[in-house]
Amino acid sequence: MNKLFSKIYGGEAACTIGNSMGDVTEALTYQQIEERWGFVDKLLPQTKWGNDGSLTDKILKQQFGPDLVYHAHQRLPGTTEDGHERHRLCTNAVIKKGGRIDIVDLAKTWIEDINPDNFGYLLGPQDQVIYYALKAGVPPWEVGRSASWPGLIGTSKMILPIGMVNACNPEQAAQDAFELGRLKDVRGVKGNYSLEVCAGLAAAEAEALKTDATVDSVISTALSYLSDVPRAEVEMGISWAKNVNSWKDLRPLYQEKYNGHSISDAVEVLSSGLACFYMAHGQPREAILYAVNLGRDTDCKAYVAGGLAGSLKGIESVPEEWVKTIEQEVVNDIYTVSTSTARKTAEGIYKAAINTLNKAKQTVSMVDELLD
Repeated sequence: MNKLFSKIYGGEAACTIGNSMGDVTEALTYQQIEERWGFVDKLLPQTKWGNDGSLTDKILKQQFGPDLVYHAHQRLPGTTEDGHERHRLCTNAVIKKGGRIDIVDLAKTWIEDINPDNFGYLLGPQDQVIYYALKAGVPPWEVGRSASWPGLIGTSKMILPIGMVNACNPEQAAQDAFELGRLKDVRGVKGNYSLEVCAGLAAAEAEALKTDATVDSVISTALSYLSDVPRAEVEMGISWAKNVNSWKDLRPLYQEKYNGHSISDAVEVLSSGLACFYMAHGQPREAILYAVNLGRDTDCKAYVAGGLAGSLKGIESVPEEWVKTIEQEVVNDIYTVSTSTARKTAEGIYKAAINTLNKAKQTVSMVDELLD
């Protein structure tokens, strides 16, 4: 296991763990998390959409198109959710292509790998808007204009593999992310900074894979792709992290700042994910736990904090028991778009990253010949 594979595997495993562990505490305040569990430090089972132990579907009526149905079901420890299904679709596309992908590659994978009967289990029912638009022939770069709930974190929850396949090349990772994110979002709408967050997160992941990467270099890379308004907001969270005595002190600050806002705001998730990453000194275990217990959109925050930390430190720093749990769960998951383990997925992304690197070397070689 060389260092690059260790980092890719570490990022893949840790973002999966963070997504799963944080899914249990999602949408709760930190006080509610404390009251219910004290401190969540393990992967837990859960009943989705159940009421007092009963299994009941949750239905959101829609004015246009089919209703959004969240099917009642049980999730074993290590099970992930809709954001990570998009992540897996992105990894599937990268592995199929054997290198960098464009938005057409990603769209084809959505059409090929999604079973529409599974909307509302892991993959969200809102994702059927994207799926059926693509099936109907809408160009993938136009689909994001009509996707549900723009400006949220859904775009970025699929994007870490783009940083991995562009290992050590943040600029290329960001450019790819700006294009790929258009499958689910738009750029240029006032108050919607999701594609900038998407690019910043992909670039930060590519930076984390560098041999000399540090916590500070990963954070500064993410910030460099944000425009003034979202950058100031994320920098505020980093400033909090630098000045509080404990990660626990972050909780009331974020809760007060974003009270009344959607819990899945892309900028808030990046800000708090990076703040947890900073306070954990880039250690995957602590980064995940801080994010999982922070409150609000905990699965997304833990995806960001855990994924970057796992890539910075490598698989050796990710708790072995947690890795074992997610690897055992996914192979028998009947609702997921991919039953590949984190290790198998990392192997595919690693090969794609090497292919991407070799193409870059060929380009450099050809330019060198012109300079002789």
